[in-house]
Amino acid sequence: MRINIVLRLVLAVVFALTAFIFSEVVPDVPPFNRIFLRIIITIWFGLMGYGLFPDLAKLISTVTIKFINNFTSRLSAEITTQIMRIQRAQAGFNIGQPVSQIGGVSVNHPLILDTSAIIDGRILDIAKTSFLSGTVLVPSFILIELQQVADSADYLKRQRGRRGFEIVDELKKVKGLRIEIWDKDTAGKNPDEKLVKMAKNLHGKIITTDYNLNRLATVSNITVLNINELANSVRSIAIPGEMLKIKVIHLGKDPKQGIGYLPDGTMIVVEDGAELVGREVETEVSRLIQVAAGRMIFVKLSKDSKGS
Repeated sequence: MRINIVLRLVLAVVFALTAFIFSEVVPDVPPFNRIFLRIIITIWFGLMGYGLFPDLAKLISTVTIKFINNFTSRLSAEITTQIMRIQRAQAGFNIGQPVSQIGGVSVNHPLILDTSAIIDGRILDIAKTSFLSGTVLVPSFILIELQQVADSADYLKRQRGRRGFEIVDELKKVKGLRIEIWDKDTAGKNPDEKLVKMAKNLHGKIITTDYNLNRLATVSNITVLNINELANSVRSIAIPGEMLKIKVIHLGKDPKQGIGYLPDGTMIVVEDGAELVGREVETEVSRLIQVAAGRMIFVKLSKDSKGS
């Protein structure tokens, strides 16, 4: 009780002093002079401070308690979240998956680039669409192989090899990707074996367009992201009976067949189209065949084309 009275008196003094200071500007108001008015104002504000103390103290205590409760709640939630993260991280380490380091950063489940995927160039377009994310490793032995291609005596190979290095540089600028050069030694007779062992050790995925590497990795239970398979899967699907306008480019394996291509690169086999090389003809889809290299569409000449 005594503390309550003391605090009320303190608040009354504070209010009174504040009022006394600011009442300095009060002028004489006849019949009262300014000294009398200042005393009245000071006493009035002092009584106001004394009377307001219970409400003010209640408001301050309510705000303080609310702040403490919110702070405690957020602090406990953050501590719980951090503990759960640590437990999940420890659980991930305890299941026997090795974690390697590059520049002090843990690398696990990375994407590993093959020479064929780099030279192919489409990996850059795929990366720019945000279909790829995370850490992408480029092994040093792949860069050596790429250098050999860039130094080839064949003009086309040399250009593709140089373009490969440009692709790697462009990939480093893609948001959401972290391109790292893997310079640790990896056992293996050739780059394909090294890639497979590296993917096993890091629990990574191989990005390639190489059919033989694809088979080797699949047999070894390594996940492969084959760019050719991706391209085939997103190509437009022709339906038997659909009409297609095709330009016959060259002869097929069968002397009677002509070969054309859709804009996405799908091969079109034109039955009885050997004599139409160089011409654009109306055709009708007869059947589709899925092969290792992609999808082939067999078409037959429409009645109008036969007539012409």
